[in-house]
Amino acid sequence: MRALVTGVAGFAGNYLAKLLLEKGMEVCGFSREEIFEPFLDLDPVAVRYHSVDVRDATRVQSLLSEVRPELVFHLAASSSPSQSVNEPAQTFDVNFGGTLTLLESLRLLKVPCRILLVSSSHVYGTRRDAAKATECAALAPETPYAASKAAAEMAAHPYWRCYGLDVVRVRAFNHTGPGQGAGFLCPDLARKVVEIERGLHPPRLEVSNSALWLDFSDVRDIVKGYHRALVNGVAGKVYNLCSGRGVTIQRIAELLSSEASEKVEVGSASSENRPAEWHGLIGDPSSAFRELDWCPTVPLERTLRELLDDCRQRKPSGLLGGAADRNRFQPSQRSS
Repeated sequence: MRALVTGVAGFAGNYLAKLLLEKGMEVCGFSREEIFEPFLDLDPVAVRYHSVDVRDATRVQSLLSEVRPELVFHLAASSSPSQSVNEPAQTFDVNFGGTLTLLESLRLLKVPCRILLVSSSHVYGTRRDAAKATECAALAPETPYAASKAAAEMAAHPYWRCYGLDVVRVRAFNHTGPGQGAGFLCPDLARKVVEIERGLHPPRLEVSNSALWLDFSDVRDIVKGYHRALVNGVAGKVYNLCSGRGVTIQRIAELLSSEASEKVEVGSASSENRPAEWHGLIGDPSSAFRELDWCPTVPLERTLRELLDDCRQRKPSGLLGGAADRNRFQPSQRSS
């Protein structure tokens, strides 16, 4: 089968492309990056890569006419909640506008395909209780990122109901793993541990919102969920992809510190960003377990250990999320 992955150059996009190639699929990729530089052990030539902004309707339609995908995995997004607070208009433009452009292009071209819209657990907001969020829970986005994802979901639903597009939606909860870039909780904490090991900081790891509960999975499990959603998912439905288990930020820091080459003390930062009564967010994955035949299998301890090892391989001045020796590949000019 021919699969299209938008946002293929991103963190989850790399892992998804590798998974689909391993399953024998022909993989095409869209991304705004001029050059495809996979950070995984992934042959970039195996991906028919096209540099394109998903908001560019003319180019998107042209490439869709050429590629004619049978499966579309829509991952392309502005993915930083914190950055979205400073760039709300751009976040909505990419996450909502880009989704609308892709769906409208598929509608106009009448491309027969299954479409996966990747949304986020952030659409639920942060709960004050320990109840697990089901897909029926009220949406309460707290950032422009979360609101833009909720808006993209709302746009996708009528494209299924009114126009018959075969759209399945998933809400991915927190996920991490080797190669995740800076600006996210786990890689930022792992980088601090590595800097402590290198003698750049005192042996103390301070965390904010230490008592907040989160639901974390390994990125490799999450992209398997993306694939299972298009294999077994029901059009028009939405599925939580999560572990259903909570872990505090304090515990994540402790797990990373326990793998350090020297003793690292974990403490709470002096200022907490969340009121003490906020619990956090844990998802209910029952629908995905039952209908998608999917469940996460990689223990969090292993994920964090491999993330830390990945950080240790970086140069002291290097950024997370890119391999030291990347494969460089120019966008494809081949026809599909």
